[in-house]
Amino acid sequence: MKLACLGMVLLLGAALSRAAPQELYPSIAPGYVPSAASDEVGLWTELEDYERAIRRSALRVRDPGLNAYVQKVLCRVSGEYCQDLRLYLIRNPHFNASMTANGIVQVWTGLLMRVSSEDELAAVLGHELAHYTQLHSLEQIRRATAAMTTGSIFDMSLLILTGVNLPAGQMTAIASVMSFSRADESEADLLGTRFMVEGGYDPRAAARVWDTIVAEEKRAVAKREEPGIFSKTHPSSDERVEDLREYVAAHYPDVSEDPEGRERHVKVLSQHYGFLMEDQIDTNRYGRTEDMLERHRKLGVDDSLIEFYYGEMYRQRDGEGDREKALKSYLLAGKANPPVAEAYLQLGYMYMKLGDAAAARASFETYLLLEPESDERAMIEFYLEDL
Repeated sequence: MKLACLGMVLLLGAALSRAAPQELYPSIAPGYVPSAASDEVGLWTELEDYERAIRRSALRVRDPGLNAYVQKVLCRVSGEYCQDLRLYLIRNPHFNASMTANGIVQVWTGLLMRVSSEDELAAVLGHELAHYTQLHSLEQIRRATAAMTTGSIFDMSLLILTGVNLPAGQMTAIASVMSFSRADESEADLLGTRFMVEGGYDPRAAARVWDTIVAEEKRAVAKREEPGIFSKTHPSSDERVEDLREYVAAHYPDVSEDPEGRERHVKVLSQHYGFLMEDQIDTNRYGRTEDMLERHRKLGVDDSLIEFYYGEMYRQRDGEGDREKALKSYLLAGKANPPVAEAYLQLGYMYMKLGDAAAARASFETYLLLEPESDERAMIEFYLEDL
C-alpha cells in the first residue's frame, strides 16, 4: 500500500535555512482530527495501516525502561499534545526522529547515542512536534504521494527499516521529495524552542544537538566515510546552529540546563549501552564509532564499558595494530571494578587464536567465575579440555 510504505520515509529531515526571529504558535490544537470532507481522512487511514506494521516490526525496541524514559521527555515537551502521540523506538544506529500527520512518533536509537542530555533529546522532539502542529507532516505526505512511485517508496522503506544503503543518486532524489520547505524548517526550529521552554527544558540545547551532528559529519568527511542520512537531507547546518543561538539568546536569556537531566540520560544510556553500541560498531563506520566512544567517556559513561567496546571495535576492524589495541582494551575492561565479564571471553578467544594456551585458559576460567550460568559454558569447557 503506497501510504503504508510511505510512513517509513517520514523519518527524513529537510533542507535548512536562515531563520528570522518571530512569534510562532501551533496551527492545530490538542485533540485535532481532520474534517470528514478532507483528503486527510484517507491519508490517516493508510498511515494507520503503516502503524500496525510498526507495531509488529522486529526493529521496534520494546524495552519498558527505555520506552518510559523517551515517553516522559516526549510528554513534557508536547504537553497536552501528548495524548495524540504514539511513540515507537526503532532499532537503527543512525540519527533521526519524526512525527507523522496522525501522531506516529518514531525515534531511532542512534539519536539516543548522540544526544547528551534530556534537554537535547527534548530539542529534537520539540522540533518534530513543531512540524506536526504546523501540519508540515501532512503537506509532506501529500507532496510525496504525488511525486514518488511505489517502487521508490519501497526502496526507501527498506533503507529506513533495515539501514540498507541506496545508490547516491536514488537516495538524493528520494530525499529531495521528502524534504520540508525552508520556511517549514525555520518554523520548526523556532517553535520547537518554545515547546522546550514550556516543558521546562533549556532551549540552548537545540544548537548543541546540531553542533554534535555537524561535527560528526565533518569528521566523517575528513576520514572519507560515507555521509549519514542527516547530512544528505540537512545542508547548511552551520547556519542553523547560528540561527538557533541568536534566537534563543534574544528570547530566552535566563533559561538554563538542569544538570540532573544530563545525569539521567547518562544513566539510561549506560543501562542500554550493550545493544546500542553493538549496533553502531556493526555499521563499520569506525571513525564515527571512535568519536562517539570518546564523547561518551567525557559524558560519564563507565570507563569499563568504553574500553570493552573499544576492544570490540578494534577486533571487528582488524586493521594493522588493531589486534594489540583490542587486547589492551579488553584487559582494561576486565580489570575494572566491577569487571566486564565478556572481556575475558573475548580475551580467551583471541589468545587461543594466537596460540597462547596458558593465557587463553586463564581468561576462559576467569570468565566462567564471573558468569557461571553463561550460555557459552559448554563450549568454553570443551575448549578448556584441549588447552
